[in-house]
Amino acid sequence: MNQDMKPEFLFLTDLHAYILSFLPYQDILRCTSVCRDLHQTYLSSSELQYIVELGGQQLLPVDLPLDNHTPTISERLQLLRDRAHAWFKLNTQPVEHVDVSNKYIMKLTAMSNGYFCLMDDPTLRHDDYLRGQTISKIFPTLQEPSQQVFDRVWHSDTLSTVPNAQLNYILKDPTQNLLAAAYHVLDEPDVYIDILPLDGDGTHPQAAGPTLFMSPELRGPQNILPKAGCWRVWNLGRLMALSHSLKLNDPDRTLWWLQIWDWQHSTTSNSVLSGAVSGSRISIGYCFLGTSRLLMIVDVKLKVYSIEDMSQAPQLLACFLLPAPVRGAHFVSDN
Repeated sequence: MNQDMKPEFLFLTDLHAYILSFLPYQDILRCTSVCRDLHQTYLSSSELQYIVELGGQQLLPVDLPLDNHTPTISERLQLLRDRAHAWFKLNTQPVEHVDVSNKYIMKLTAMSNGYFCLMDDPTLRHDDYLRGQTISKIFPTLQEPSQQVFDRVWHSDTLSTVPNAQLNYILKDPTQNLLAAAYHVLDEPDVYIDILPLDGDGTHPQAAGPTLFMSPELRGPQNILPKAGCWRVWNLGRLMALSHSLKLNDPDRTLWWLQIWDWQHSTTSNSVLSGAVSGSRISIGYCFLGTSRLLMIVDVKLKVYSIEDMSQAPQLLACFLLPAPVRGAHFVSDN
């Protein structure tokens, strides 16, 4: 044996634990129940117990980046045991089946306030597509007499007030009969949002105006080419927000900003947040908490802002440090 080589395992127990960690949790239990040494290995290994606990609760492991905020295996194991079978309380059985026409297969899908939405992707920039029609169908997941089914065909040019605009995102809110189309004009830095009714043409009857305008503050150093990055429009009642993030490869950074409007009372606002965060797999998420608070997740920080005054930037109320960076943040609300 080469004397310069360092053994990877200092003890036989470590080797046993390493080999067992490749097995499904059922096989780990079988092996450790027929051999005294393997049973002792299991009792001394938090990793093996974690694998078995995950499998027993029918959960899948998730890879977490190793840094100062990552919980240890022992901490994750204790959390699983403290909240054993919490996921069993989630009812995953369907309560109703809905038949969808073949013409809606492979469409964009979204859930919005109890409605299921299917729609062509209007953000595609193929010239032939932009001259075509946009098909959309929106129906309640649990149909009630007061709920309306929307079955519309739009021409792409009718989703914005500017000819040949490039669409960035479309929001559909059937509970407010609302369609919001975010778009930009070629070679211009601004992004606009047109407020339309789902069941007709023209401006939404509750809107303060036909178009929401970007704050001049976002035309400065934080401005990013409108056609690049990830866009999202989201709303709650009279509030509407446009968010944008762009991942850069050199260095690994994510630039982001968002603007919030009270779309029923004004087409402009100064309620703007922006910033940059380092990392190649950073997730940024937002959610309205009622009409006066904004919840935001960026990497390991969970922040709460006051958004009562649209004439100024959101005011930070609290900031919490999460135990690990968040990947793919997605908020689910009953509103």
